[in-house]
Amino acid sequence: MTFDVIAAARRRSRRLLLVVAGTAVAICALVYPLGLYANSRLDDNALPAATANTGRTSASPVPSPVTVMLPADTTWTTVAGVALPVSATAGPLRREHGLASGFVHTPAGALLAAVHLLVNTTPQVGSAVFEPTLRDQVVGADAAAMREAVEADYRRLGGEAASGGPVASLPAALAGVRIPSFTHTAARVDLLTVAVDAAGIARFAATPVDVAWTGADWALVAPPAGRWDGVVATLTPTQAADYPPLAPGR
Repeated sequence: MTFDVIAAARRRSRRLLLVVAGTAVAICALVYPLGLYANSRLDDNALPAATANTGRTSASPVPSPVTVMLPADTTWTTVAGVALPVSATAGPLRREHGLASGFVHTPAGALLAAVHLLVNTTPQVGSAVFEPTLRDQVVGADAAAMREAVEADYRRLGGEAASGGPVASLPAALAGVRIPSFTHTAARVDLLTVAVDAAGIARFAATPVDVAWTGADWALVAPPAGRWDGVVATLTPTQAADYPPLAPGR
């Protein structure tokens, strides 16, 4: 997962700091992203017809990014150490036993679905959460590979399927988000994440997260080969500044 990319970078950074004593070593680190292109309401019921970059097409592409902002009723909840936005009007409308579902059929709903489903499919949240999320809320040709990868990572982190409990907190925070494309059936959400490496340097990463409308809710589209490593891009602070911030209070 993208959060694991940051964790691995932090480990590499610590090893390099031991070798190069007293030197701040710049290591590429970073994770997922979550940002906000603020202009119009995320909970706007208007559905712009765009072409999402998920292998699906739409007859009416529109300019990107789709401009959005968090709904006025947004509150925040913490999952695996990450602050996630929650809206009573945009979703998730159902939250129980750590699961999140019921995202409205708007750009706001797509954004909130991307954020929650991304975190709920990390091994850190525990198998009691990621197993039903992966089974019921992840689609695409690589969904089975994603399930295998997350389960393997969970075991490596010391988790046991019998207990199903969380194993750790994620080492990064959601920082910004853009929606470069949106249709009635699919959306792409570019998430910006930030983490501090062992040298105390803030590292930024962007992850393109695709979601698909199933007819009843948004579902996460599994990344290539079931892992985020191949699509995560590290960013400079200048590049990260292009992502409108997503943070509590925004």
